[in-house]
Amino acid sequence: MKNKSAFTMIELVFVIVVLGILASLAMGRMDRDLKQEASETILSHIRLAQQLALNDNKHRSVHNDKWQRAYWRFEYGKCSGKDEYYYRVGSDVNMGGFIDKTESAINPMNGKYLYSFNTCDNLAEDESPTVLLSKKFGINKIRKYGGCSNVQHIAFDYLGRPHHQIASYDLADFSKIMKSDCRLKFEMSTDVDNDGDIDGDDSFTIKVETETGHSFSIGQENS
Repeated sequence: MKNKSAFTMIELVFVIVVLGILASLAMGRMDRDLKQEASETILSHIRLAQQLALNDNKHRSVHNDKWQRAYWRFEYGKCSGKDEYYYRVGSDVNMGGFIDKTESAINPMNGKYLYSFNTCDNLAEDESPTVLLSKKFGINKIRKYGGCSNVQHIAFDYLGRPHHQIASYDLADFSKIMKSDCRLKFEMSTDVDNDGDIDGDDSFTIKVETETGHSFSIGQENS
């Protein structure tokens, strides 16, 4: 009879150790992918707001000096009553002071509205889950610098130029064009670089340049 081969205890321990290492690497890769997915999603929807603005001149044939309030914009903020963040993309068409769902852009990836009410409660079936930044991607802080340091939106005109504080436009004077580049830093609540600490490597920053409105993730300028 042939002798049956079997794993020795040392071989079993070795296999278990290797599997543990592979599992650890896989988890780290999943975290890095989440950070990349968040960066790409947010960037694509900032660019979507600009693209919609380029194709939609908001100048009104009927005299209304406040027409610039209707610029397409990427709007972001903290959920009401909780430490979570959300965003939406839209145009305040009726200049009522806020973006309604029907004034929101459609996510090209799933055909749903890029909209959430600021309470960030359960989304409706026709609202895109990507807008709940904390729930979807684990983002627990948005820091604002430069041209958007004191606002919660980036708006674009028909030339693609970024504006801020558009709700205060009373005259069509283009006075709210950003004078300095906008930088938005998104901090993750997870250890995406798998080093045991949640630090600067567990975040990403998106920059929107003045004049052109060109946007990109810092460190991935060609993306």
